[in-house]
Amino acid sequence: MTATLPEPLLSRDGTVQQRRRRLLLVSYHFPPGQAVGALRWEKLAALAAERGWGVDVVTLDPRSLPAADWARLAALPAGIQVYGVPSCLHPAERLVRLLVRAYRGLRRLVSGHARLPLDAVPSAADDLTRAGLVPRGQLRWRVTAPRDYVRAFWAWLDFAHEGAWSRAAGLTALRLAQLGVHQAIITSGPPHMVHEAGRLVSRRTRLAHIMDMRDPWSLRVSAAASNASPAWFWLAGRHERRAVERAALVVTTTEPLRIAMQALYPDARSRVITVLNGYDEEPMPSMPAAPRFTIAYAGSIYIDRNPSMVFRAAARVVRELSLTPDQFGFEFIGSVENFGGVPLDVMAREEGLAGYVRTQATLPRREALALLAQCTMLLSLPQSARLCIPAKVFEYVQFNAWLLVLAQRESATELLLRGTAADVVDPHDLAGITEVLRTRYLQFAAGARPTPVGTDGRFSRRVQAQVLFDALEDCVDGLARCND
Repeated sequence: MTATLPEPLLSRDGTVQQRRRRLLLVSYHFPPGQAVGALRWEKLAALAAERGWGVDVVTLDPRSLPAADWARLAALPAGIQVYGVPSCLHPAERLVRLLVRAYRGLRRLVSGHARLPLDAVPSAADDLTRAGLVPRGQLRWRVTAPRDYVRAFWAWLDFAHEGAWSRAAGLTALRLAQLGVHQAIITSGPPHMVHEAGRLVSRRTRLAHIMDMRDPWSLRVSAAASNASPAWFWLAGRHERRAVERAALVVTTTEPLRIAMQALYPDARSRVITVLNGYDEEPMPSMPAAPRFTIAYAGSIYIDRNPSMVFRAAARVVRELSLTPDQFGFEFIGSVENFGGVPLDVMAREEGLAGYVRTQATLPRREALALLAQCTMLLSLPQSARLCIPAKVFEYVQFNAWLLVLAQRESATELLLRGTAADVVDPHDLAGITEVLRTRYLQFAAGARPTPVGTDGRFSRRVQAQVLFDALEDCVDGLARCND
């Protein structure tokens, strides 16, 4: 491509252009973004550089981020360039925002407040925690129900919102693409509309398209209440099918998701593989043993990550053993202020844990790791997405901590940890959660200390990266042979 190239956020003068084999990566989440989705390709890009690949990354412009971790961006190795694309709105979304603003102003004049009924005018980027979820099996289309038409519109606008940024990112990738230098276009979602951008870039450049699915798309088990419509899943299936048909490789992050995708797209069966997230071989902070039994959760509380059951179980243990907040408690780190609009301290108080639960905002990665290293037990909250594994599980297995993982039997998470020392309990098993907390606290009080779950290396990201880049290079070499 001959268009003027954009200025990179990160470049290594004198080293980047020496790498003749390069990859194009489009991912909404990447450093300096701090979302958990940024970690996968932050680490995989570095491992690609070790393998001799240069990587050009197109990601969300940091000016569109609520906060940025510049240290993570600066720590990327030579051979990686990062380009930012600002967040952008679909024209219909701009109109909707104007209408919402006018509606709020009218309500303020009439009623003295601007509270907006959620079902009447939700935003395109709806907060799933506040909106709640509707199981997929409950979705219906009723010709006579106006609400179903409204939800179908919001479903369309959700894809339009994602598509607006993805198209802009795809155009940037096209400007960066150099014939004979770039060998593949990689897209990582969610947001999954980046795969549509990757499909179009692949078609224009004939680069192999590697479709990395960190979470399910059309196979999601629920939808946000604001856009809970069969239309959402129809649109997801349509875009996913087109991307899978074009993709040289479809990468899933769990075995159950791989199996489900192969069943859904039998013609692509040989092109669907699993590359787990894995943990990174980096030194963990060494911290002295704390005298308090502290249960930590790091990340975000959203969708269905409901902590109420573990609070209820903990309250039983606190009452039974007469524990004080100096002896036992919780640390929640990240976007953890509330669940379903209810503050965590209120939830804790209602369960009898007033003073036992502390929350703090998102920390830079190294600070968060240092805090986790001081904790006795690490908590993974439940999720209804049985095909997914929370990325934090792979970080947790490196710490000298007991793991309490709330996951359903036969889910991807339970299958991953089956046979390990992790305590995996059904999210609704109050007695089971209580027994784990009681047993581990009594062991701790008796002087026992936990050891890491992931000591055998099976969860290493480096091992998973080898699977990915072996498959990617086979695709690139095969495409080169076809083009000769």
